[in-house]
Amino acid sequence: MSVNVRVITATNKNLAAEVSEGRFRENLFYRLNVIPIDVVPLRQRGEDIILLFNHFLEYFSNDMGIPAPTVDPKALEILMNYKWPGNVRELRNVVQRLVLNNADHIGVKEVSNPMILKNSPLSKDSSFEELYTGQVLKLREMEKNFRLKYFKYVWSISSSDANAADKLGIAPSNFYRMCKELGLK
Repeated sequence: MSVNVRVITATNKNLAAEVSEGRFRENLFYRLNVIPIDVVPLRQRGEDIILLFNHFLEYFSNDMGIPAPTVDPKALEILMNYKWPGNVRELRNVVQRLVLNNADHIGVKEVSNPMILKNSPLSKDSSFEELYTGQVLKLREMEKNFRLKYFKYVWSISSSDANAADKLGIAPSNFYRMCKELGLK
């Protein structure tokens, strides 16, 4: 009996570098490296996030037999700017949680819920209660605390320092300088 097999593999490592460092077998690398396909991370494929979000939204809504919820454009913006460390699998899971938890409408509040978007920048560092330490601070100190949290938030939803600076409406050099003053760089 003969068997005809095709193997498709995926990794987030640079296998050529792993081979040169002695952490991956060279003969296996050449067997697997017939037709390499480089797929950029989801966070670098902006519009794909929305296409996939809408696909999964329809899929899970149909699967549950309910109409697809409406989605606030601000919620979509948060999803577009999220880093997606789990790539498409994480996006799929987030959409499934959103459909399960929200029958009619998906807004900023729903997307920023830490039970939905586990590492949401809005689920951390964004409330006054977290800024307020229980004592009255000098205004400059309070402003610095707020600026620090706000810069962390904007930086976490941006694809680069230049993108973060653009969102804040400042020059990239000023963004870098301010981050350095705040201890972020």
